Amino acid sequence: MTQVEASPATAALTSAPPTLFTHIALPVRNLAAQLEFYAKYTTLKVIAERQDPETNLRTAWIANERDITPGGARFVLVLIEGSIPRDVVGNDMKEEFTFLTSFSHLGLSLDSRAEVDAVAAAAKEEGTLVLGPMYRNEIVGYICIVRDPDGNNIEFSVEQTLG
Repeated sequence: MTQVEASPATAALTSAPPTLFTHIALPVRNLAAQLEFYAKYTTLKVIAERQDPETNLRTAWIANERDITPGGARFVLVLIEGSIPRDVVGNDMKEEFTFLTSFSHLGLSLDSRAEVDAVAAAAKEEGTLVLGPMYRNEIVGYICIVRDPDGNNIEFSVEQTLG
């Protein structure tokens, strides 16, 4: 096996620093439609909304109510509307939507199969149900997958084994 020589930046990192998940950021075409989707299907709360005066990007941060702290939240979903600010990021970053397809998804936990069934029924009526409701196994649990306004998969589940 060939040993890879560390770059000066990598060499300075002698051990991985402590890490903590803080957020997932998704670009969206229509922030209002996304917030309406999350208001209908979840109890997530909008904890911040802003429009960046430099880039003109509009963002909303949403979180589980129990994760909200006086200074913000332990974990948030950041929804970002607007074009990529080329003067900030250059031309290497590609503007894309609908990242969470196939098996990719955001997972949201519910309290009962009846709640999963209700979400699935509402999504089926709107034509946005992708899968389920169904029981997969003791790890995956009872799930349904719903497509958000940008085509991302959102999984609603109960009885999952996490960890």
